[in-house]
Amino acid sequence: MNEFTRAEWLRWASVTVSVAAVAVPLSFLLWRTPPGVATPPAGILPYLIPIAIVIPALSFGLGVAFMLFGRKLISTNPPSALSRASLVSVAWLLTNWWPHSNFHRVSSGWANLVAIDYFFHTTVIIATCVVAAFFLTVIRERQRAGEVEGGTRELASTPTT
Repeated sequence: MNEFTRAEWLRWASVTVSVAAVAVPLSFLLWRTPPGVATPPAGILPYLIPIAIVIPALSFGLGVAFMLFGRKLISTNPPSALSRASLVSVAWLLTNWWPHSNFHRVSSGWANLVAIDYFFHTTVIIATCVVAAFFLTVIRERQRAGEVEGGTRELASTPTT
């Protein structure tokens, strides 16, 4: 299994935080709030800003780090189509929240909201299916190789009785 060194963790963390630090102000430059869009009450902003702006920016930063450094985690040469699709899917699952949240923030009208959600939710569902197929393929391959006995017991983080 791939073990991360301290230097690798720091590299991933620095890219994640750096990209997020740039993404937060870019949220307001790239997606300017149009006039007439409903604004949240001031009392809810301390709760809304983290989930609508900061956390999606951090996820976006982790997605960028994953795209930069995740490719080397594929051990087969050349990687299978499912491995490549999984890399793209994980990258999308991490990066999509930043534009998704920002489009929600500036959308006006139900038609725009429906279009945003159809695009982002459908692609997230597809990406999740790809990751699930990859996971099942890896587990089956490990079971055939005798690395994993029954499937889930050896993958659990805590022992089960």
